[in-house]
Amino acid sequence: MKTFCFLTLTLAAWAIAWGTGPVWAGHTGPHVHPRDPIQESLYLADKNVNEAWEVFHQSALGGTLASPAIQTKIEQALHASRLLLVDARKAARSNDKRAVSALTTRIEELSTQIKENSRRRKP
Repeated sequence: MKTFCFLTLTLAAWAIAWGTGPVWAGHTGPHVHPRDPIQESLYLADKNVNEAWEVFHQSALGGTLASPAIQTKIEQALHASRLLLVDARKAARSNDKRAVSALTTRIEELSTQIKENSRRRKP
């Protein structure tokens, strides 16, 4: 048992000395955002789409969406935003900065609308 404790402490001291602390939550450090403007735009667009889905799901599961018509409208916008994200990724692979910019701007607009509509409560 003493050997096990000694090895554990030695390993921990070695990791700290080399600047690599223990991995507690699956992350070794802060998230580094991409430096390329196209990749940054795609990252933010993906984040917007995921946030919009999350807000919608919370409202849908909570039964607080204003109406079935609004739910249908939100679902259509969610699917459209996912398709736009696919198109933006294709444009990025082609290095088409204008298309990426236009598509990610549209995704941001849709995501904002989705979040606003999802937060509307039943009257």
